[in-house]
Amino acid sequence: MPKRNKGAYLKWIKARNCWYILWYEHGRERKKSTGTRNRIEADQALTKHNVEKDQPVDIVSSTKRNIADVLAAYADEQAVHVVSRVTIGFNIKSLIPFWGHRPVSDVRPVLCREYLKYRKELARKEGKTASDGTISRELGVLSAAIRHDYKQGRLALPIPVWKPAPSTPKDRWLTREEVVRLLKTARARQRPNAKKGGKRMHSFSRWHLSFFILMALYTAARKEALLTLQWSQVDLERGIIDLNKAGEKITNKRRAIVPIPRRLMTFLRIAKSRASENCADKYVINYYGRPVLRIDQSFRRVVADAGLKDVTPHTLRHTAATWMAQAGVPLWVIAKYLGHSSSRTTERVYAHHNPSFLMEAKEALERRPEMRKLVSSSNLGKPTL
Repeated sequence: MPKRNKGAYLKWIKARNCWYILWYEHGRERKKSTGTRNRIEADQALTKHNVEKDQPVDIVSSTKRNIADVLAAYADEQAVHVVSRVTIGFNIKSLIPFWGHRPVSDVRPVLCREYLKYRKELARKEGKTASDGTISRELGVLSAAIRHDYKQGRLALPIPVWKPAPSTPKDRWLTREEVVRLLKTARARQRPNAKKGGKRMHSFSRWHLSFFILMALYTAARKEALLTLQWSQVDLERGIIDLNKAGEKITNKRRAIVPIPRRLMTFLRIAKSRASENCADKYVINYYGRPVLRIDQSFRRVVADAGLKDVTPHTLRHTAATWMAQAGVPLWVIAKYLGHSSSRTTERVYAHHNPSFLMEAKEALERRPEMRKLVSSSNLGKPTL
C-alpha cells in the first residue's frame, strides 16, 4: 500500500472489475472509478485526475524528460513539414525561457497560469502586448509537442495543457472606400528625399505592396501563403490558384484552391509578363525579382499614411470573407474558400454578417400552422406602448 504522501494512485477493485483512483483528502481516503479495465486508459484517467486536483503527475519518463527536448523533437520531426512552421518556431522561442528547463511533469494548470502572467509582464517591459489568444496558441504548441512525444513512445502518457479561454475574434474589416484609399496610398507613397536634407518629399511606387493587397482581397489567403506563392502554383489557363505548396504535409489547416477572379487575372498577367521566361520557381509577389520575406513594416506605414487604424495584413483576409458573407454567400462555401476544415469557425466569426443566416429556420416557424393557431388563441391582444 503506498504511503499517504504519495498522492493519488491506481488500485484494481476485483468486485467492480475495473481500476479505481484512490487518494487522501483532509485525512480521509477517497476513491472514484476510472470506468475501464484497461491499464493504459486508467493511467490516462489518473493523469487527468492529478491535473484537475493540481497534483504533480508521478510518471518516471515524464519526470526525466525536459520540455526543451520535447519542443526540439516536435520542431525537427513535425513542425518543419507544416505550412505554419515559421509561426510554430516563434511560439517555441517564446516557450523555451519559461518551460525549457522544466520536466514534463511540471505542466499543470497552476504553472500554465504563471506562464500567462510571465508572458504579459515580459511583453509589457518590451513595450508590446501579448493577448490571451497569442498565449493560448503558444500553449497549444506545447500541448501538440507533448502529444507528439507520447505518440513517438517517449512519454508514458499525454499530459493535458491548460490554456486561457479564447478571446473574442476581431471584427475589423475594411469598407470599399477604405480599400480604395489603402491602394492609392500603396501605389504612390512618399518618403523623405535624402538629397534634400530629408525635408522635401518625393513619391515612389511599391508595386509589390499594392499587388499583395489585391491578392489578399481576391484570394482571402493568409499572409504566409501569399508571400511563399510561386508561379508553379498559378494556372492562368484553367484560372485557379493552388495555395498549397508542393511537398508540404497536409494538415487541418490545409490551404484552399481558389478560382482567379476576372479583375485579378489582369494583374496576374501583368506580373507574369514582368517575370523572367523561366519563372516556374519564382515568387509571384517579389521585390525586383527577390522574394518578400516580411511585409508588415511597409504595410503598417501605408496604413498610417492612409489614415486607417487597427488594420493588419490579416484584416484583408477577414475583409474578403466579410464581403462574401454580406453578399449572402453560404457559410459552408466561405469556409471552403478560406480553407477551413469545418464551417464551425466560419459560422462563429461571420454568421452575423450574412443576411440570410437562420432565415430559413425563422420562415419555417412562421409557416407552421400550429404556431399561428397558438398565437391566435393566446388572446394576447394588441401591443401597448
